[in-house]
Amino acid sequence: MLKRLFALCLFPLTAIAADNTAMMATVNKMPVPGTVALTFDDGPNPVYTRQILAILKKYNIKATFFMVGTNAKKYPDVVREVYAQGHTIASHTMTHPMLTKISERQLAYEIATPSQIINSIIHTKPKCLRYPFGDSNTHVREEIRAYGMVPVPMGFNSFDYERPGSEKIASWVLKNIYSRQVILMHDGYDKREQTVAALPQIIEGIKKKGLGFSMICA
Repeated sequence: MLKRLFALCLFPLTAIAADNTAMMATVNKMPVPGTVALTFDDGPNPVYTRQILAILKKYNIKATFFMVGTNAKKYPDVVREVYAQGHTIASHTMTHPMLTKISERQLAYEIATPSQIINSIIHTKPKCLRYPFGDSNTHVREEIRAYGMVPVPMGFNSFDYERPGSEKIASWVLKNIYSRQVILMHDGYDKREQTVAALPQIIEGIKKKGLGFSMICA
């Protein structure tokens, strides 16, 4: 309890009272039936995020961007562009650590700070936090909820960060696609050309399967 109180004093702007429980219960962690959700981690990136935005705009699709706080702080104009185009912005921690391997003080920092940064840019707090590497436990998820956000797992891994080639990325995703699937891709950091190249193939393949698109954490 003392640790929790210390953390809340450190980050009073993001500490959320228990009366937000009902609000968090309404946050959609899954896409609606008959659709899939495109999600992008680790951004924003001034090159790749904008290229992805252009593709999504072409196909009139909305997605969810799980942003790393350090990148959001570095590229606030890109954060604003994502939000202005109607996409959902959620949190992916401040520096992308394994949350089960850090101290209580660090955990509070990783959860609370990106929410402050994102809110200062778009005047809207993220509703969800996707824990990096799919790494969580009961305590981590409780801490995320204590700050008024819903903990979100990684979803279906496209493995685009391994850079196997755009054709292989698209083939892997389309081979495993089904209704209500959450697809994990990446727009942050360097060398995301293959992700950008695979995205139109993935979108067109999903449409051919008769599925639509919806956002999570909206």
